[in-house]
Amino acid sequence: MTVLVLGSSGFIGPHVVAALAARQVEVVGANRSGAGPHGARLDRRDALAVRALVRQRRVTSVIDLLAYTAADSLPLFEALDGEVDHWVMASSCDVYANYDGLHRHPAPEPVATALAETSPLRTRLYPYRQDPPRDPAAADAWMDDYDKIPLEAALRARTALKATLMRLPMVFGPGDRQRRFRWAISPMRRGAVQIEVDPGWLGFRATHGYVEDVADALASAALHPAARGGTFNLGRDVPGDNRGWFDAFAAQAGWTGELRQAPAPDDSPLAALDLRYRLVVDTSAFRAACSWTEPTPLADAVARTLADEQARG
Repeated sequence: MTVLVLGSSGFIGPHVVAALAARQVEVVGANRSGAGPHGARLDRRDALAVRALVRQRRVTSVIDLLAYTAADSLPLFEALDGEVDHWVMASSCDVYANYDGLHRHPAPEPVATALAETSPLRTRLYPYRQDPPRDPAAADAWMDDYDKIPLEAALRARTALKATLMRLPMVFGPGDRQRRFRWAISPMRRGAVQIEVDPGWLGFRATHGYVEDVADALASAALHPAARGGTFNLGRDVPGDNRGWFDAFAAQAGWTGELRQAPAPDDSPLAALDLRYRLVVDTSAFRAACSWTEPTPLADAVARTLADEQARG
């Protein structure tokens, strides 16, 4: 078996390559620079070049970390249909209807329980599209056409590609460009005696996943027969609320100041969110199918994330 990792130099990719290599799997890590162990210089948008590499290296499975838009994915699905027999796509928990509700777009009543793979999906496509559209020359112009829902459907329609859809949670850890826990760590790092946080935000719950654990799950999905053809949620099995995360980072940082609950100002980004809509997902299906659990203790994940955030300043 040879596994091609598309997007091997990003946030998650190097850990996926490492997880596969640790399992003694032949791995090709493709990215535009060719960087990293097992690296191959390749632009995923060049479907014919990807197909040539697949044939040259006799790739049997693909882990695709860069499926964002129809324009850069559908030609690739078509070119490799029949060339490889298993495609693991990194999807997202933003496919669920609760995500629309969270961002104050029309949605059903909040689903209060953990979201299963069969829970309602968004009916509004392209969740990050702006009006007017972004400048086509802008670095983030692709976000106007981003949506995992049509890509999931398109991949499923390719009968020769046995698709596994992995719906990723909020991924955190060293190298996280979104710096998901900066709101808690930065004031601790500055030595703030008192930190004010909106009470609604403290009570908000969403499923998170540590980057190395998410990568390990993706590698497992590519190799485990029970994962083939499935749709799975990923993330820590007992996600806490933001107060729990705050306390975990405070303990690791040795911060002993006062946490004060205070409503966020009206111009805060929190004002754009309806925090009744939680993004907690049920991750039991993948765990049961592949006998999988996180390899990283939560305390280690917190410590490494804290150290990375402190190093960034």
